[in-house]
Amino acid sequence: MSSEILVAEDLGDGIQRLTMNRPDRLNAMNHPVAEGMLAHFEGLRRNTAVRVVILRGAGRAFSSGADLKAGGTPDALRDGPNGDWVLRDLMKAMRACPQPLIATVRGPAAGGGFAVALACDVILCSESAAFHSAFINIGLSGAELGVSWRLQRMMGLSKAREILLAGRPLPAAAALEAGLISEVTSEAELDDKGLALAKDMARAAPDALRITKRTLDASLEAATYDAAMEIEERGQMLMIRGRTAPVSRQAG
Repeated sequence: MSSEILVAEDLGDGIQRLTMNRPDRLNAMNHPVAEGMLAHFEGLRRNTAVRVVILRGAGRAFSSGADLKAGGTPDALRDGPNGDWVLRDLMKAMRACPQPLIATVRGPAAGGGFAVALACDVILCSESAAFHSAFINIGLSGAELGVSWRLQRMMGLSKAREILLAGRPLPAAAALEAGLISEVTSEAELDDKGLALAKDMARAAPDALRITKRTLDASLEAATYDAAMEIEERGQMLMIRGRTAPVSRQAG
């Protein structure tokens, strides 16, 4: 593993793996990590060569959240050198990323690390994984960094509110039962499972992959079934016109 705090690898077929690489600190997020991830995900918005992204943590943890030793409090990470709210901006950049994001989680995903996992489209985890909001246990609101919005839609109101209000960790098996994650696998198989899923996604036409992700996100905002179908119809028409446009120009 490289000594860099963030390691981006090209795995072929348009698949990129991004590793948070501070295993000695359980991949806790300090300013360099958070700002580096923000810049990376903002750069992916216009990078058509990358089609799917796998996000993981080096060593035995996904991420333990804000680095309290470096920043003093989680709020210290909010204010970068230019006064940016870097963690908030990171979550927004991840959700705006056109590529599907797959989190492969082993060990703790706590606090800001939990929020990063939830910002991904699909979560796979090993048997050692544990998800923990943690904010309320250190005197902060349990609703932070988009976690309240994502969690209530992924798990339902009662379970999501139990986790955020009681500050209870959620082990891998319970996360699977609650619908938070897609699969629990062994430590040895986790990276291979993540890559296999990424390859399945990357087989789709690039535009189809991006439009599908955009449609899924937009449908979460739809107030009615009919509104969701309208969103789907617009995405499908974009795809149909894109496929037929070259033929039409030749015929004209």
